Amino acid sequence: MRVAKKDLSHFREEVLTILPQLLREEPEVITAIEGIIARQFPRRDEFASLLKEIKLQREQTSQQIKLQREESTRQLEQTNRRIDLLGEEMNRRLEQMEQRIEQVEQRVDLLHEEMNQRFDQVDQRFEQVDQRFDQVHQDHLELKRRVIKLESGQKQILEKMTGFDAWLKVITGNQGTGQTLEDLFAIALRYGLKNPNIKPESIRLRQELMDVEGLVFRKNYGTEIDLIAENGKLTVFEVKATANIDDVDLFGMKIELVRLQNRDKKVQGILVSPGAGERIKKRCMEFRLELLD
Repeated sequence: MRVAKKDLSHFREEVLTILPQLLREEPEVITAIEGIIARQFPRRDEFASLLKEIKLQREQTSQQIKLQREESTRQLEQTNRRIDLLGEEMNRRLEQMEQRIEQVEQRVDLLHEEMNQRFDQVDQRFEQVDQRFDQVHQDHLELKRRVIKLESGQKQILEKMTGFDAWLKVITGNQGTGQTLEDLFAIALRYGLKNPNIKPESIRLRQELMDVEGLVFRKNYGTEIDLIAENGKLTVFEVKATANIDDVDLFGMKIELVRLQNRDKKVQGILVSPGAGERIKKRCMEFRLELLD
């Protein structure tokens, strides 16, 4: 018969109240209760056997745990030794690598120093080459200046020789052929008058001179002159291999007429006569003539 939970609680209170008295007065109740307990719980000998078995199992378990711990410790020690060996090997390799790196760095430093030395040598060689080039350049410039100076001197000598040759032709009357009279006179007068600016186109030969009003000569007197016309200036020249007083007087009168007819221009008279004497020189001064002798 199943007892309700409420009734069971009521019975528990009553049992707990009357059970001590019942156990004292009714010993068979104790036996009955022990039987009930024996069915629900093990007996003492069984309990003792159970405890012994549990103890044995605990000892076995402890032994297994101890063995496992020892094995784990041994394996851990082996692992630690392996780790230590691996660490030592790694340290040894690292030291070797550091040594190699140091050797490489030393080699790089030596190579860098050697390269610097070589670069310094190359720089010195380049400096020497530059100095040689500079010297060669200076020598070349000096040689070029000398050549130019020599060519200029030769040109001047050639011009002087050409001018002197033309001057001789003019004063001797041997004008030759191959060039115009204006060209010849330009070369000769540049040499004789020391005026490098005289050009052939400024020379006018055999220009008619007419005294229409009789300012110097008789009226309508006609003659010819040679002149250089440039920059508002008229330079009248006449060449005489051997000049006399009459030649100077006639040339002086021509110059006077040109001056009177060209009052707006500066007029200069030049008489070319090699070996002219003192009388000729004096008479030229009287007419304000320049004498080239």
